[in-house]
This record gives sequence, C-alpha cells and structure tokens, in this order.
Amino acid sequence: MYSLSNFKLLVDKQAEIDTIHQNCDSLIQSTVTPKMDAEVNTLLDAINKKLTEQGFTITVTSTGLIAKYSEAVINVDKHSKSLEECFFINLNNFAEDQVSIILDISDSMMPKISNNLDGYTEIIEQMTDTLKYAKSLEKACTEPKFIYRTQSNKVFHSAEEVVNYYFQ
Repeated sequence: MYSLSNFKLLVDKQAEIDTIHQNCDSLIQSTVTPKMDAEVNTLLDAINKKLTEQGFTITVTSTGLIAKYSEAVINVDKHSKSLEECFFINLNNFAEDQVSIILDISDSMMPKISNNLDGYTEIIEQMTDTLKYAKSLEKACTEPKFIYRTQSNKVFHSAEEVVNYYFQ
C-alpha cells in the first residue's frame, strides 16, 4: 500500500532539501570559503612561527611550507577537498601524518516525519536523514566553525593545539 499523503510529503521534503542546498552553496562562497582561507593562513603562520623559533629556515610554497634545519626537512603540503583542507606533514621522510581543517557540522535534531507505515516508509526515513544533514550543513555554513582532525581521528579546536601537538 502506498499513501498519497506520504508521496506528497516526499515531494515537499525534496523541494526543501534542494532549497537548503542552494542556500548552502551561496553560504559556502560568501562565508565558509573566506573563513576557511583565514584558518589555513592561521595554521601555516603558527607552524612558521614555531619552527622559526626552533631555528628552522622556512620557505613558503604555494601549497604550504618547507622547513629546513641542517639535514632535517619538514614539509607541510596542503591539498583541498570539499569543505576540507588537508595538510600532509612529512618529517624527513621518516614520518608522515595528515591533519585536516574541516567545517564542524553537528547534527540537527528532527522529529519523525511520518508514522504511517507504507511502501514509502524506507524512502521517507532516508529523506529524513538527508534533510537532517542538509539542515545541519546550512546551520554550519551560516556561522562556520572549524575543527582539526588527524588521520587517527584526534580532534583539535585551534591552530595552536595542532602546532603544539606536532612541533613540541
């Protein structure tokens, strides 16, 4: 059995999701990207400062920096992904790690949108998850906050924490 009210609900929810995603695209351009760029610069400046204090000679590159001390080389190289900036930190080819600056998207709570069990139930549950993520993304894009996450899922909340972790 398929309920027409649930079908209409699906159509309405898809339209809402599409509108939210269009708004998010605009917010990413106007709000998230400039703040992400500033966060990238803050991290690179903090690394540069810390390594300079430790006696390293710094060369700034288009994707990060290279720090040299005698025969030791630290390479910090940035690679961009959607809503994420990844930095590969290579210590003289002995150790490499990755830390990413990512948009902090926390889940929005949403009530169940249908109690009528019919053929659309599974699709409605998937749509609810998609709508919940879209609303969470929109909220995150409106007032962007960033977290830093390592390859091993260690989370930091500032560039200083990252620098202190990698370059004690």
